[in-house]
Amino acid sequence: MKRHLFTVVLAAMMLAATGAQAQKSTSSFTPANLQGIWQLCHYVSESVNSTGSLRPSFTFKVLNEGGTFNNFTVIPGSSAIITGSGQWEQLTDDSYKEITLKNIHLPQLDKSDLILYFDIEDDEILHLRYYIKNDAEGNIIEAWYHETWKRVIMPDKFPDDITR
Repeated sequence: MKRHLFTVVLAAMMLAATGAQAQKSTSSFTPANLQGIWQLCHYVSESVNSTGSLRPSFTFKVLNEGGTFNNFTVIPGSSAIITGSGQWEQLTDDSYKEITLKNIHLPQLDKSDLILYFDIEDDEILHLRYYIKNDAEGNIIEAWYHETWKRVIMPDKFPDDITR
């Protein structure tokens, strides 16, 4: 039952975001460029002198056309959890705001606004930067966080090597 519920929730999120895939703009950033499903990635390298290559994680961000967002993490072999949700709106060509209702990963963001600065490479890689002043206990952090996300796309056909 949990697996079926997860599949239904994931399908609904993907359907809500797929309309954004058809809208691309080359002149300037608009909310349509941010809309969609993004997968958190990390640069991994075997050498200290190399940035390495982008590797996907199990965490996703869904920026819906209607101005809502959800962050969720897949727990391999088990289920998935929603880690954050709220509203979002683009402020400028390189910033947007998340109005967070609930965030279990960064609880200090509950019921607050977070400004995120971004740039997008080739409509595929999203670089985010945001500032966190305090941790959940109120301790001063005053740090900038940098994240790299890759757009999740719908291929022309279902891959043969995936087991559902």
